[in-house]
Amino acid sequence: MAQLRILIILALIGCQSNNMAVNKSSLKVKSNHSPTKSNKAEPTPVITKIANKAKVKKITIKKPAEVSDLWLRIAMQLKFPSIKHKEIDKKIAWYLKHPYYMHTITKRSEPFLYHIVNQIEQRKLPLELALLPIVESDFEIKALSAQGATGIWQLMPITAKHFNLQKNAWYDGRYDVLAATTAALDYLEYLHFKFSKNWLHAIAAYNSGEGRVKQAIIENKRLGKKTDFWSLNLPSETTNYIPKLLALSSILKQQDKYHFWPKLKNQATTINIDIGQQFDMLIAAKIAKIKMQTLYQLNPGYISNSSPKYGPHQLLVPISQAHYFDSHYQLIDGKLVYGRYQVKAKDSLFKISKKFNTTVNKLKAINQLNGDLIKIGQVLALPAYKNSELTVEYHISPYLQRKKIPDKVKVSTSYIVKKGDTLWDISQLYGVSFKDLAVWNEIDQNAILKLGKKMIIWLEKDPAPLEAKPKATVNNQFLDILNINTTIPN
Repeated sequence: MAQLRILIILALIGCQSNNMAVNKSSLKVKSNHSPTKSNKAEPTPVITKIANKAKVKKITIKKPAEVSDLWLRIAMQLKFPSIKHKEIDKKIAWYLKHPYYMHTITKRSEPFLYHIVNQIEQRKLPLELALLPIVESDFEIKALSAQGATGIWQLMPITAKHFNLQKNAWYDGRYDVLAATTAALDYLEYLHFKFSKNWLHAIAAYNSGEGRVKQAIIENKRLGKKTDFWSLNLPSETTNYIPKLLALSSILKQQDKYHFWPKLKNQATTINIDIGQQFDMLIAAKIAKIKMQTLYQLNPGYISNSSPKYGPHQLLVPISQAHYFDSHYQLIDGKLVYGRYQVKAKDSLFKISKKFNTTVNKLKAINQLNGDLIKIGQVLALPAYKNSELTVEYHISPYLQRKKIPDKVKVSTSYIVKKGDTLWDISQLYGVSFKDLAVWNEIDQNAILKLGKKMIIWLEKDPAPLEAKPKATVNNQFLDILNINTTIPN
């Protein structure tokens, strides 16, 4: 029995030894696959090397204000959800069938759209609102509906008055694109708040009236119906109005698919200048060296020959021409503000004095020059344009015709000579020849003008027949634009 126990113990010891050997062997195998100190020093695999060496191109996402196309800037900020509806599809089909339409809109909107987009962005409103003037008026600055809605935003007289747009014999703020934009956005913000921040309800109310949309919502609630825009019983003009807007938005969002929108530079082409006093449009056009017709197209709010006496006194002018106001008229808060000019090759004090409507003596005095010598690169201070009147007293009917008329008429005005005035000064102020000025006033070209003398000046001007009323309906405007025998579907 004792021998049997000894044999069993020996057998168990043998089994344990075998198991330990197996474990050691398995550990040894594992250690062959584990990194050693020498393995850590080995080079990284080739694939990793290539990945490390490869230059990964950094993708820069541009902000809306940084893109080169203004329509793209708008597209990047469209917020309304995409809606699938047969009425929207019908309007999309119409727009795509008339690709030239957006070229006309783009051309009309170019002086104004950049400013409109800026204002919408500043208010943090959806950029769909920048497309509203297309639906409202085809971006026609003189649009007038049969109901009396006016301008690109088609504001009614009572709405314009409520949102502080002036209207008088000289000025109608509904035609003033920038002022009307402020009023229209104020109204849309008000409606958005009133309709519980539902933009489709707010825009429908902008078109057909707050009360009408409210009543349609109340009626649907009474009948247990839905109260979304598509379920409301509204006038056909309004039920077509929203789909037109959403169709334009949809096309703009999918520009890569449709290629419908022309390009428009994402930069201002015009700037709004505060003249600071009542001004005459003819003199303003002369100072800015632009055609009167252009000035009126940019500033359709002015409906007479001059701005209102008590304002507004602002002018939208091409950026390229804005510097003429800086160099010609720099009376600010009653103080003369001096301009600057850097002397170029072949310049002389005489040439510079003629260029900036001043005299050699004034240039010398301002710059404390003892002689006539000036150097290339030298910076000269310039006197501000003299404090001359920017208005004239017309001797014929001052009402200006906005449409192009080939023939011109002469308008006489008068000017009272002030201290230091010369024929040249006065001729440059009114954009006429100093020789003609001498002939008109029967004086010698080199005559020294007497203080207080009344000078007669003859100015060219468009004749003023009564202006025909603009076309009344949007459909007719579409026909005018496209010159085709069709209209946008109702």
